[in-house]
Amino acid sequence: MSVRSKWGPLDTVSALAFINYAASATITPICLVILAKEMGFSLSAAGALEALRNIVLVAVLLISAFLAGAWGKVRCLGYGALVIGLGFLLYAFAPSLWLVAFALVLLGCGGGVQEALISPLVHELHPEDSGRFLNLVNAFWSIGVLMTMLVAGELLTRGVSWRWIIGSLGLFSTVIGILYLTLRHAQPRAPRINIGQVMRSKWQLVRMRHFWVFLALMMVAGGIEGAFTFWSATYVQLELGGNPRQGGIAAGSLAFGMIAGRLICGIWIRQDQLRALLRFAAMGGLVFAALLPFVNQFWLACIVFLCIGFCVAPFWPTIQAYAVDRLKVDATVLFILLSCGANPGYATITWLVGWIGDSFDLRWGFWILAPLFVVLLAGLILEGKIRVCPEVKVS
Repeated sequence: MSVRSKWGPLDTVSALAFINYAASATITPICLVILAKEMGFSLSAAGALEALRNIVLVAVLLISAFLAGAWGKVRCLGYGALVIGLGFLLYAFAPSLWLVAFALVLLGCGGGVQEALISPLVHELHPEDSGRFLNLVNAFWSIGVLMTMLVAGELLTRGVSWRWIIGSLGLFSTVIGILYLTLRHAQPRAPRINIGQVMRSKWQLVRMRHFWVFLALMMVAGGIEGAFTFWSATYVQLELGGNPRQGGIAAGSLAFGMIAGRLICGIWIRQDQLRALLRFAAMGGLVFAALLPFVNQFWLACIVFLCIGFCVAPFWPTIQAYAVDRLKVDATVLFILLSCGANPGYATITWLVGWIGDSFDLRWGFWILAPLFVVLLAGLILEGKIRVCPEVKVS
């Protein structure tokens, strides 16, 4: 094992950054009811605010390769964390809906940089063992979701103001930004690339049939993860008659399964086992997702959610690591473009499940998730039949 395959300070800061990024994505939902009452806006307005954050995030994703080429990944990640910190602090002191909207724009800007560059940085730190380390670092996204939901929910229940909670996250994000900037010289040396090189790399990538298969896989994988993450708590309350605490336990079971899945994959899975891992995970997810609509007992549903989380866990980081191995292209550009597919898939499938839930019931919405695992399996089989692409050199 090479020296770079050891966990280092930049891995630790990146893990903390994933916790912080997860908090920026989930703090609004947990505070939503109190926010709506205090500021007098509707739930549809809250949905529009979240859509605004995601639109900004995807826009920043698209330009992150240029920023990384000019300044370096670590410096960009430091600035991104500082922008998230500023967004949290403005959010905490916001007197009106409009300042909340501006704060969410800042969270989207900083979050887009984190989404775009953390995984390429980890790949750069561990080029011969990226699948393992990507699963380990991405586990901290699920840890961030779990911590935000449980800690913020408990503090709000005990009467702590949402402003103090969000303000504390702002300070946490600022510390992460300072740590990144302090460690910027620890980044492996890489040649600076200009806008023309980035555009040529993107153009070469989008001309590959292989890339579009991986993009579709990321869209489906992102949609599966998003739908289960967003709707698990609501499903338990609406379809099983549970209370909010039981809904939180169900969501926590899913998150715990994802944490365990990514940590175990990070510890035990070798780089040459990534394709097999994805196929077995998709088959397991298909079984448990098909079983879930038949479950009518709360604790049994929690066990099923735990198993689904375990199966879904490796999809996002492993598809990215496997794609880099197969396509032999600029890793930063590939990670960014794949994330540009995963995030719309995350939002679209989540919305579709909710729309079906409004039109019929949420159990029907969950019925569409099992076929998505079949689509994922079919895409993996198709990908295996495509000839490996030659290495693309950007000049």
